[in-house]
Amino acid sequence: MADAEEPVDPGAIVRARYALYVESLRVRMPHDQYTLLMEIIREYVKAGGGRFRLDLEPAEKELFTEEVQHELLNLLGLLGAMEPGHEDRADRVVARLGDGEHVKAAMSLVPPDVADDPDRLRAMRDRLDAQQHQRKQDEQTVEGIARASGMSEDD
Repeated sequence: MADAEEPVDPGAIVRARYALYVESLRVRMPHDQYTLLMEIIREYVKAGGGRFRLDLEPAEKELFTEEVQHELLNLLGLLGAMEPGHEDRADRVVARLGDGEHVKAAMSLVPPDVADDPDRLRAMRDRLDAQQHQRKQDEQTVEGIARASGMSEDD
């Protein structure tokens, strides 16, 4: 009697892929950069995923190079792939979107077909650029309100 093949668990494959990728980073990255990257991942998971703001110390900012940012995006894709039904996120690639007026050296994790489409990448960069511009305007408005109300630290 032939042994029945056990069904493949896509989640187990993604978890193993993530663990292998993390181990490869540990081996090939400078220790301080790897430590920072893993701390960011821990904070991301602790925050429940989604959007979160990084508040890095000056020394950490120096360590947070484009290579570290690139690897962060790869790890976020692998983490996202652990969500049932989203296993395809593990196959996403980091695309460099370039510079806009307000955003510099933008990168994003995208499906491979998007990475090969300069028009779609440019549109993504333009959306990010517009969002960054709006964020800056909102911050200036809030700072102006704080100054006018006497809540500013500059006073």
